[in-house]
Amino acid sequence: MIAIRPFADSDAPALAAMLREMAAGYGASIAADTQVEADLPGHARTVDILLACEAETLVGFATFASLFPVGGVVAFTYIQQIYVGSGARRRGIAQRLMAAVARAARDRGCRRLEWSTSVDNTVARALYDGIGAVGSAKVHYVLAGEALDRLAEA
Repeated sequence: MIAIRPFADSDAPALAAMLREMAAGYGASIAADTQVEADLPGHARTVDILLACEAETLVGFATFASLFPVGGVVAFTYIQQIYVGSGARRRGIAQRLMAAVARAARDRGCRRLEWSTSVDNTVARALYDGIGAVGSAKVHYVLAGEALDRLAEA
């Protein structure tokens, strides 16, 4: 049975391992000196993290935050990541994580969820279409590295 629950500091080793799996799956690398496990408890104080566990084994996670305002001056919840480990896919875990995020959003008074995915991620897009989400024409931007530094110093 899959249980969805909030992250606890003791979950850091398992979540760090899953984050490394996710990065590798996306073709990204994590610098050897990155302290993923050590940094997780601090990050968990600024973003919500839900875990999907089967018995005591982590099988997926969601990260999200509730924000204000958006057009119409309403609060919304932004889902940063939904990820299910490679050995647990196609079992409804991502949908259960999405539902848990939706409940958290609603409990906070948010009536809107937002997220993005790659146009090539047809599996995720099928899930999102299936739960009634509507794609948008928004463009997703990223500012990193030297460009981030230049803006921060402007």
